[in-house]
Amino acid sequence: MIGALITKRLLRKSFSAINRHDLDTLMGLCAESAVFEFPTTTVLGGRYQGEDALRAWFARWFDRMPKIQYTLTHVLLERPLALGASNVAHVEWELDQTDLEGHSYRLTGVTVFRVEGGKAIYAKNYIFEQEVLDMIWGEQTVGAPV
Repeated sequence: MIGALITKRLLRKSFSAINRHDLDTLMGLCAESAVFEFPTTTVLGGRYQGEDALRAWFARWFDRMPKIQYTLTHVLLERPLALGASNVAHVEWELDQTDLEGHSYRLTGVTVFRVEGGKAIYAKNYIFEQEVLDMIWGEQTVGAPV
């Protein structure tokens, strides 16, 4: 059970760090070889692995969106009675963000996390408003990283 509490704390700290644009804290919560998948048709879409790739992805997003505010609506752990700090979590969220031109966007989705030893090793986003992502970022071009 203590492991489940540690995992939930890690998740909340991760989303809080994103809200603050705090890359150093966010990277500190991830394993060095962590994988992040963003399955979308926009230029942000793809699979990113390792601290440098993750840092670059989040920096690009932060540079474009000076206001990011996640609200977590549900956090489900596959092993709620886990003793160790390893688990799989499904986090449902709402995201309000504002770009450099002052346009506001609302997205909803789910992120699936794998946590081992108290660090995120894998995360995959599922976003329900693909058309909003297309409006913000445009569709992915041929040859973009996947």
